Amino acid sequence: MAGSVKIAAIPGDGIGAEVIPAALRVLDALPLDLTWDVFDWGADRWLADGVGIPDGGLEMLSRQYRAILFGAIGDPRIPDMAHGRAILLGLRRGLDLYVNHRPIVLPGATIDLYRENTQGLYAGVGGTTGETTIDVCLYTRPVVERFVRYCLRDLRRKGRRTVTLVHKANAVPNTGALWQEVFHTELSVYPDLVGTEEYVDAFCYHLVRDASRYEGVLTENLFGDIAGDVGAAVMGGLGLAASANLCPETGFGLFEPVHGSAPDIAGTGTANPHAAIASAAMLLEHLGYGTAASAVQACLREARFEATTEDFTVAMLEGLSRYA
Repeated sequence: MAGSVKIAAIPGDGIGAEVIPAALRVLDALPLDLTWDVFDWGADRWLADGVGIPDGGLEMLSRQYRAILFGAIGDPRIPDMAHGRAILLGLRRGLDLYVNHRPIVLPGATIDLYRENTQGLYAGVGGTTGETTIDVCLYTRPVVERFVRYCLRDLRRKGRRTVTLVHKANAVPNTGALWQEVFHTELSVYPDLVGTEEYVDAFCYHLVRDASRYEGVLTENLFGDIAGDVGAAVMGGLGLAASANLCPETGFGLFEPVHGSAPDIAGTGTANPHAAIASAAMLLEHLGYGTAASAVQACLREARFEATTEDFTVAMLEGLSRYA
């Protein structure tokens, strides 16, 4: 890849300040023309200045950087997570990162779970009047269409043969019917893909019982948020799960571990950087550094669950030296 590639690193809160530096050390050990700048967007900045994303921050990111490596958001000093909505949801919506890809990595197989990332119950539509509180599940056809089209295209590129739409159309009929209609319309373009449907509760049950029945999974925002964490549990825990937030049209991506900020262990040096490093591997693949991504993934498969963040990072660096 010609020319230096710049990424933005946002450690965020809690253990994000420990696992993202570990991931950057892994990136630094690779023979790549890759540089980064670190931004202090998180709880401390929010409490000091009332700033989540500074004015002009989204434009600066999209203009100067190819991707973001993100840590975690969450701080007990901000119990309503106002800064989390301002920063993480602000990045997803402001940069139109409408595809959330959460691979569920199992021995001998990977399930590609795709979650629509911008609408649904997270669209922020609703309010409270008197004793009545309403949150609206909002989906527009163009948003569902572009998401489904990307996912099916990506699954075919990966050689997948089956894809499952996860919904709850029996209880949420309006948005459910929209997803079903778009799914089957778009699927007709891909005769090599066999499509199935499952209700989200049944899907989570079967995912725990026999994850091998799935290859590709498409779902909406809330269901994907929940099912993704179930998938992380099947993998062995949130500390192993990585994710990508993508805008296919611009090529911009935000890559983050699925785990939270874990304030109870922040500062102890015991946070597992596996998911952050796996997210960095997804970032590398997205940027076109496929060989480097494969080397990082191979080292992650070989890595033991070391006792400290530093031990795990050093083990990764020693492993990578064999792939140099």
